[in-house]
Amino acid sequence: MDAYPWLRRNPPRSVWIASEMRVRLIKSGIDKAGSLNALGRVLGYRSRNHPGWSVQQILLGEQGFPYERLVLLSQFLQIPMEEILKYEVPPEYVTPLNTRMALKEYGMMCYILR
Repeated sequence: MDAYPWLRRNPPRSVWIASEMRVRLIKSGIDKAGSLNALGRVLGYRSRNHPGWSVQQILLGEQGFPYERLVLLSQFLQIPMEEILKYEVPPEYVTPLNTRMALKEYGMMCYILR
């Protein structure tokens, strides 16, 4: 007997977005929401101390976008999901070098870890 049958029917889906588009989306979201934590709250993260932690992990390429959160970001930024999903890539295409270059390009050097 399967202990978690709902996982077979509805597998969790993470969407990995190419570094340049991912950084552009999150920068636009931060600009519109006002801060990383505010964007985290818009996307439904509810941590008291740091709701932007998961957004920061996505920004740095440490994890993919949960599909439901990507839909919320798409609605918040008024960008069609079809446009965003054009930039979906396999996880191995998201490299620290690509992310670092995209962060530099969008003036987000403060997120580059030393």
